[in-house]
Parts: sequence; C-alpha cells; structure tokens
Amino acid sequence: MSAKERILQALQSDTPPAEPWQSRVETFAPDDLLTSFTTAWEGAGGEVLWLGEASKEAIALALGATTKKVVDTRHEKIDEIAPEGLWAIVEGVFGVAENGAVWIEPKERYPRALLTLAEHVVVVLEKRRLVPTMAQAYRKVDFSTLSYGLFLAGPSKTADIEQSLVIGAHGALKCTAVLV
Repeated sequence: MSAKERILQALQSDTPPAEPWQSRVETFAPDDLLTSFTTAWEGAGGEVLWLGEASKEAIALALGATTKKVVDTRHEKIDEIAPEGLWAIVEGVFGVAENGAVWIEPKERYPRALLTLAEHVVVVLEKRRLVPTMAQAYRKVDFSTLSYGLFLAGPSKTADIEQSLVIGAHGALKCTAVLV
C-alpha cells in the first residue's frame, strides 16, 4: 500500500457518517417576518417604505422623484434604457425575511440590464409574500419555466477596492423596498 493510499484510508476511517442536510427552519409570526426583512434589507444599505398604495405617482411622491424619470415596469414595457437619472419600479415575487433578499423575475417586461443600469431601483413587494428562509424561497422558484431571475438584496456594493465600501460600483446607487 502506497503512502497516498494509507493517508486516504486513514481519512476515510476517521470521517464521521454523513448526516442529511437540514435547513435552518425558523418559525416567525407575521410581524417577525416584516421586522426581520426590514432589518436585513436596511442592513444591506437599502431603504424600506410602507405604502398603502403602490402606484407610480405615490412611490415617486414618497421618494421625492418626478414621474418623468421613473419607469414602472409593472405597467410599462421597457425596450430601451437611458440610465442617467433613471428610477425603475419593479415587482418582487417574494421576499426572504432572514436576509432581506427579494426574488425578481423580469420575464419580457424589461431588459435584464435595467436592474444594473438604473440609478435607483424600487422593488414593490406585498407583505404577505414574505417567507422565513432562503431554503423555503428556493422551493418557491419554478426553474423549469424560468429563463432568468435573481435575488436582489439592496443597492450594489463592493469592498474589494482597498477594503473600502463603495455603493453603486456595478449597479444601482439606491434601492428601496416598498412594502404594501
């Protein structure tokens, strides 16, 4: 038996039996889902707004934007992007309380690049569409019919340039979740 085989055999004999993977299942009351989501989203650099109505005008007014630079992809089909000063409103399919991520499926309503090129991304999410964990979130995604989707968790950020946090390095400078 070679030295390599002896080492591999020793490693295999000392390895504990594999246990099936179990996700961290937490039980949240609805208020806890909202609090957890809000804390995580804001911790990632985003802003959370609570609105009773999520019309383009109500969102623009609450955020101090003019509706001229705001596109609402829920009602407008966007073919071309003029990113300078653009604010994009997109629909979140569901949100994840444990990390503040929102699942987004652009489908054919707007180019994928919109989420990267817009200066401010506004994600509209119904409060009832929050799930506790990422494990539960992945079970909700139907990958068989999906051509593209992503989890968005706040504005673009990186800290790999001299370990200094840079917001908007490769995406939106600002990201707001509008909970309705």
